[in-house]
Amino acid sequence: MQTDCIHDFHFVMERGMKEKLKNLDVFKDCKGVSGVIVKVLKLLAPVVRREHKWGKQRMCHYQFVCKDPGERREHLHVYLPGKVYRELKLLHQDLNVYSIAQLLRGFIDLFLGFVEVYKDNVIYELNKLFVRWQEDEKQTRLTPREFMRQLFTIVRHLPGKNRPIHIYDNNFSPFWILRI
Repeated sequence: MQTDCIHDFHFVMERGMKEKLKNLDVFKDCKGVSGVIVKVLKLLAPVVRREHKWGKQRMCHYQFVCKDPGERREHLHVYLPGKVYRELKLLHQDLNVYSIAQLLRGFIDLFLGFVEVYKDNVIYELNKLFVRWQEDEKQTRLTPREFMRQLFTIVRHLPGKNRPIHIYDNNFSPFWILRI
């Protein structure tokens, strides 16, 4: 039986963003900023998955922690569940992002933008959006036959011989590695 490990993730955040997270009324039951960030990431899991699937390559460009050079930066330790950390790590690798901290700050900034617009109804509005995304995905989902046909077309046109193809499970761990 595998238990979910906790990953101590250290990163830097601007003080204004940290204060906004501290003063959120949405997650009153959380103790500390770390708990709020974990709740935000769990809530935004569909956004993370969608970004992983449809996001643009970042070409490993460095982005500043904050736009204002005079803004104070604060060090934070966030205790991420193993599954959430693994998902961020794969997103970091696949989209060629400079750091996982940039991803984390981006998702937090996105959530805070939603909070500014929807106030206390932010969770309800996000869930409404996620339901709409699920319906769209169901309508456009490939049948197993279409999926296999597409996979064989892709494999046939891959350059070079003896290349691996990785198939991941729901925990973002390699499930199957095919050598072609």
